[in-house]
Order: sequence, then structure tokens, then C-alpha cells
Amino acid sequence: MTRTWITSIPAFVLLTALCAVGCSEAEAPAENAAADGNEEGTVEVASEPVADPCDCFGEGLSRGQLRFCRESKRDISFLEALRKCGAGEATGVSALSKIPGDGQYTMNTEQSVIQWRGKKVGVSESGTVPIRSCIFSIKEGQLMSGDVVVEMAGLKATSVEGLAARNLGQHLRGEDFFNVAEFPTAAFTYESSKFDGRDNLKIEGKLNVKGISKPVNATLNFGSSDPVVASVDMTFNRADFDVRYGSGSFFDDLGDDLISDEVSLKMVLVEDMTKRKLD
Repeated sequence: MTRTWITSIPAFVLLTALCAVGCSEAEAPAENAAADGNEEGTVEVASEPVADPCDCFGEGLSRGQLRFCRESKRDISFLEALRKCGAGEATGVSALSKIPGDGQYTMNTEQSVIQWRGKKVGVSESGTVPIRSCIFSIKEGQLMSGDVVVEMAGLKATSVEGLAARNLGQHLRGEDFFNVAEFPTAAFTYESSKFDGRDNLKIEGKLNVKGISKPVNATLNFGSSDPVVASVDMTFNRADFDVRYGSGSFFDDLGDDLISDEVSLKMVLVEDMTKRKLD
């Protein structure tokens, strides 16, 4: 058994994130639109790194720094750093004060990042899965509703490269795992939530994978309110969704071929501010 047979993956996506990234293109001055070199022969402005990811929330950035902040949003570690900007408590003010105002929020499916991780004996594999749609609503400071749909055909591995990555991705999308030909999407539907007293929102909902719906819990943390940046952590049991390959829940004596049933997700979610609808 090689690494290409490794792991399961989350087939869902977390709705309950209210997210908007700092330094969105909409915030850049109009004259900066030419910075990418796409208008009237304007020379392309080179990307200029900022000293700290939190600087992307500040004012007075150069066009090169604005470009760096925009392009870096594709990197999950950079987005996680953005989430932590100002997330700690100060003079008794909780990070939960950063919950967005009442209204409906739509996530930017290009900028939001969902990373999955699974384990086999001695090996860990990870990758990403894209979001098709993600909308939630808030009323009177409470998360009221939310739905997320994931594109399972876009499931891929990033912990390996080249042929190994292609083979692993194909295996995960195949009948042994998520059978995306028959089940092209997966979804998470929000049901309830409560604050845990440690700056987190504990969420309960239903995860639907391969036509099977099961209750799953998650943790949401807000790093910023405007723009909103949030992260979500979730762990679920793939055996609950009839993902059997290499599972000790279905097969005995797998030895080194045993693949953990536990799948973890790390999501950094970013709002599409052009679609924000405030009450």
C-alpha cells in the first residue's frame, strides 16, 4: 500500500463562517485598478510584502502591498494569520464582539480556503476542497441560519506532488471513498450554536455526505468584524458516511493499511462584501 491510498477527506463545508478578508480588492482606490497592468499599458506593479499580515487591515498601503495582500489570501497560513489579528482579549473585550451585524452574508468561494487532513499508520495526508456556495444570516447578534455546499469533484491532495497527488485525488474522488460521480456535492446545514466562554462559537448542524446526513459539531472563531475574517475547526468520522476504504470500523486485520476514520477540517472563510445584505 503506497501513500496514494491514504486518507479520507471532509466532504463538507462549514457555513457558519462570517468572513471577509482584509485588503479586499474592493477597498483599493479606483486608481489602483491599473496596478495589475491591465489598463492602457500601465506598467505592472510588483508585489511588495508587508512586515506583518495584520498590516493588511491598515491604511496607507502602497499598490504593491495591496497586491501582496490580495494574492496572499490564497494561502491558508496567511489567512490564518489574518484571523489572529486582534483576536485576543484586551481589557475584557472578547473576540466575540467581532461578530458581524444583523444581515445576510455570502462567502467568497474563490478566496475562502478549506483544508482537510487524514492519517494512516505513520503518514499524514492533507489537501483542499472548494466551496460551491455558502450563505448565513445573523439576527440580534445571533447566528440564525446557514448552508454550505461543497464541490466534491474539486477534492485534491496537496501533501504530495505530481503523479502521487493525482493518484491520491482520483482515489478519494472514486467509489472507494466519496464517489463524486454519483454524489458531486456535499453540504452542511446549521442548526444551533452557543458561546463557550473562550471566544468561540460552538456550532451544531447536519453534515450530508454521499446522501447520508449526520449531526456534526464545529468551532467558529472571529478574528475581525469589518472586514470579517473567521476560522472554523471540525472533526468527523468518515465511517458514519459509509466511506469504508481502509476503515477499521468495517474491516479487520488491516495492519499498516489501516486508515483513520477521523477527518479534520481547517477553514478560513472570507466574505464577498459586494453581496452583503444588512438589516
